[in-house]
Amino acid sequence: MEFALIIVGIVVGILSGFFGIGGGTVSIPILLYLGFDIKQAIGISVFQMLLSSYIGYLIHRKQQTYAVSDMKYFGFGGIAGAILGSYLVKILDAAFLGWLFLSLVLFTLIKLFLANPAPKHGEVVNRPLYALIGGGIGVFSGMLGVGGSILMTPILVSFLGFGLKKASAVGLFFVMFSSVASFVTLSYLGMIDFKSGGLMAIGSIAGIFIGIFLVNKIQSVHYKKILVAFYIMIFMATAQKLIWG
Repeated sequence: MEFALIIVGIVVGILSGFFGIGGGTVSIPILLYLGFDIKQAIGISVFQMLLSSYIGYLIHRKQQTYAVSDMKYFGFGGIAGAILGSYLVKILDAAFLGWLFLSLVLFTLIKLFLANPAPKHGEVVNRPLYALIGGGIGVFSGMLGVGGSILMTPILVSFLGFGLKKASAVGLFFVMFSSVASFVTLSYLGMIDFKSGGLMAIGSIAGIFIGIFLVNKIQSVHYKKILVAFYIMIFMATAQKLIWG
């Protein structure tokens, strides 16, 4: 099991860097197939995201992909929302969380399919709005063990005029904030499997470098097609597990 978790971490790290996700959209279905229940999977996922998102932030900061001075307001709102969401995990039914996760993936898939990879208007710069959006997404992040970029990316592209690649990078930056809040809260509640999460995090370090390197090499129009295909696979895998067990 230990080796499998490291391999999963590498794969999740690559996908995190490439798609700008924290990794929960990938790791949770895989962990369910490995025999963990949904709440265990959420805790492990949050631990892995904590490290991979920070490594991704360091890489994008070096590449100057976005201005941290504005984007940090997404994160500030995300911290508050993720704390609330993490407490909700403790009291909500596991089956409900699974179906909520599936609904979230479906919503994102639809928004990404309809979105234009190249922005049609200038970026909307509004720090209070950024904080409000971050707070709302943070609640889902804390409840579901996902970093939040699964919602962040389509919102930035569809409503705020961000390019798809930049939106993905900002989504991963947001994950760093939401995962810290979720990690602290879930640790306090005794819901983190530190050994399993640590093994996945180790693998994700190498993977995140590979993923970001690859995304810088691909054209935006092709990137969108791959992103949509990726979410379709996640949706189908999660639906199969929830419906047929």
